[in-house]
Amino acid sequence: MKIGRSIAVAIAVHQVAPGAHPLSVITIDADKDWNGKSLTNFKHLDLISGGYVRMEDSLGTDLDWSGIAFVGTAGEDLVKFNTVYRTGDGKYKKARANLVGTMPVVALAVEAITNGATGLFILFGWIRDDRWDLGPGSPAYQDVDTAGAVTTTIPAASGNQVQKVGIALTAKIAHFNPIYTVFEIT
Repeated sequence: MKIGRSIAVAIAVHQVAPGAHPLSVITIDADKDWNGKSLTNFKHLDLISGGYVRMEDSLGTDLDWSGIAFVGTAGEDLVKFNTVYRTGDGKYKKARANLVGTMPVVALAVEAITNGATGLFILFGWIRDDRWDLGPGSPAYQDVDTAGAVTTTIPAASGNQVQKVGIALTAKIAHFNPIYTVFEIT
């Protein structure tokens, strides 16, 4: 089933007997206004054996993203694709690999968020930025010099924190998947 206008209408059309699985495939091809409802308003999602959630990794447009998202509060102004750590008060600030206190990277902002406002972050996913010139297969690390930025150069100076946060799939697309183990260069 492809949802393009109304989830309520789409589900009503596919009603079946109690206990049966009313939908086998749902494709949501864009953000939809479902009269204040979202998939999370349905309480839970049961996946049967062989079931899965498919996320797009080809990303056809600059600054596209796909991933497991959540809403969080920014502890400072963030721009799209800033890497962030979580502070003790539950806010998200730009990570930087030169200090233990600004690590580990736990998420990535997928929109600009002003200090104190809520916005969208991903824990895992794919991002595209046409300004990049990545080497496919190259690992990505949290940057030492620029807070919230990623680099393909592994931090090497004494005191630097090393955390792999993803890998380049193409010259323009990266897989964001932070590994929470952080090493300090001595």
